[in-house]
Amino acid sequence: GGGSQGEDNAKKITTTISITIVTTTITTMISAARLVSSRIARSNLAPRAVTAVGSTRQMNALGDKLASKEKVEEDRYIRAREAELAEAKAKAAGAEAKAKELEAKSAELVAKNNAAMNDVANMLATTGDVVSEAGLANLVDWKHSS
Repeated sequence: GGGSQGEDNAKKITTTISITIVTTTITTMISAARLVSSRIARSNLAPRAVTAVGSTRQMNALGDKLASKEKVEEDRYIRAREAELAEAKAKAAGAEAKAKELEAKSAELVAKNNAAMNDVANMLATTGDVVSEAGLANLVDWKHSS
């Protein structure tokens, strides 16, 4: 009973972590694609849109100001996303370590119970007595609880 539940919990945690990492990666890829496409559109369209000589300088200066503001915002967004990703990775690593710890603890308890069940079965076998496996498990639980 207890080992299987620990393994199920570990599998659930691992699955949740995997889904979170995949979702975060996809979101980052989409954001990067948006940034690249907006920069390409700006660099390809802005020079062609301005035709008057006098307005070209003003538009370029305005465009430069807007571009630098957008760059600052993009950089701020990228730093925030990187911090979120680092936090998600740290949480995932912590959850994975905890899952491994629980799995090791569960395996230790199962091995301990199996050894105790074998001891009881061997004692009963010397006198020719037979007890069901469920009965052995109950004896072991009783032995460890007292």
